[in-house]
Amino acid sequence: MVTVRAVRRQPAASLRLDPVRPFLTASVTLTAAFVAAGASAEGPRRLRLDECIATAQRQNQDIVTSVDEVRGAEAARAETRGEFGPKLHADASAQRWNSPFDVPFAAAPGAPVVVFPVRDAFTWNATVTLAQPVTSLLTILETYKIRDIGVDIAAIRREITRRDITFRVVEGYYRLLHAERLADVARASVEQLEGQLRQSKSLHANGVVSQNDVLRAELALANARQRVLQTSSDVFLGRSRLAVLLGMSPDSAIDAEPLTSEPAPDDAMTLAQAEERARVERVELRELERRIGQADHGVSVARLKLVPQVSVLGVYQHVEGSVFSQTNAGYVGAAASWDVWDWGTTTSGITGAEVRHHQAISARYKLDSEIRLEVRRAYTDLQQSKEARAVARAAVAQAEENYRLITKRYEANAATSFDVVDAEALLTQARAQFETSLYDYLVARAALRRATGDAQEGAAPR
Repeated sequence: MVTVRAVRRQPAASLRLDPVRPFLTASVTLTAAFVAAGASAEGPRRLRLDECIATAQRQNQDIVTSVDEVRGAEAARAETRGEFGPKLHADASAQRWNSPFDVPFAAAPGAPVVVFPVRDAFTWNATVTLAQPVTSLLTILETYKIRDIGVDIAAIRREITRRDITFRVVEGYYRLLHAERLADVARASVEQLEGQLRQSKSLHANGVVSQNDVLRAELALANARQRVLQTSSDVFLGRSRLAVLLGMSPDSAIDAEPLTSEPAPDDAMTLAQAEERARVERVELRELERRIGQADHGVSVARLKLVPQVSVLGVYQHVEGSVFSQTNAGYVGAAASWDVWDWGTTTSGITGAEVRHHQAISARYKLDSEIRLEVRRAYTDLQQSKEARAVARAAVAQAEENYRLITKRYEANAATSFDVVDAEALLTQARAQFETSLYDYLVARAALRRATGDAQEGAAPR
């Protein structure tokens, strides 16, 4: 646990600093306890980027759900396909009456009465019907085409989900490395300020600098230690976020394999080339094309409701226990039904289907513009991040030289500890900005690849 070192009460300047210290001490203590609670005793298992992507493709719940949606669409298509063939339907019933039913009958007045049995006390019948739709086949065919396109759409949605999850894994991977590098920068700042504090105490003991120099160094060191704890918390949360993206528990002990070399250069292409690639590769455009086709078939289904429904029938019937019913009988024939007037229900359905078709077409044009805008934003972010990285690299060199010169001047009593602390803060800021520019560049490059429909680095081709 890290705490801020207490300083002996001093008049004037030191009294002005005292109200700050209790807050810093409590903040540092609570943050240290939080980070310690999440630490792993054995150390996290390091994963490469390709390993993270492969794991997410297998275990991420969004991807698993998208696979199930494809299976559901295939089942709906198979269900519609079964409507094409004739259906064999069976009915049966049995009755137990309170008594048989007989009718007395006499041929002439005075003739003997003959009892004529009409129905037994127990009767039953069974009917088997074979029905084949005729005009409904057109509706079934259009519905089948809708379901078939639905399978394509579900498969495209699965690919979109895989692509988006892959990008989120790449982003989470690099953001975790970014947090770890910022933690390293913060720890290096603490080491520098600890050395500065030792030097200030030594000079103060020799009467070279005032107590204010020591207090300034102590406060700067406390702030640096606070940054270490904050960045450590960011690393802890970054690991948890990456684990969740991989379909693991947030408590999983994993880590990202650090970069060992400079990233490979990105693909050189113009903005026009990037937009053209997105127009060809983005599967969302293909999805909307399929949705337009699906809506077109929906219009056909709505219009076919105006056609009479005709079916061919074959019926066999067996009756037991009734004299007036034929024991075995059968027939073949046809049946037709037609809603001659339904108060505009069918025509309104046609209008609704046509509206949905028009909406799908409009969505296609809208998506094309949104994708172009997304590509332009990603392309601009990538160019900006490359330029920012070059600027940050130069800023680090300048801040290091400035810190070296200020330190030498402080040792010669030509500068104050305030100057040294400010120079160290500028150096820490420049180093953090350089690390940020690197990972901003990597994330921007991944975002441009996603926007243009390209596979992410580390992702296996599908």
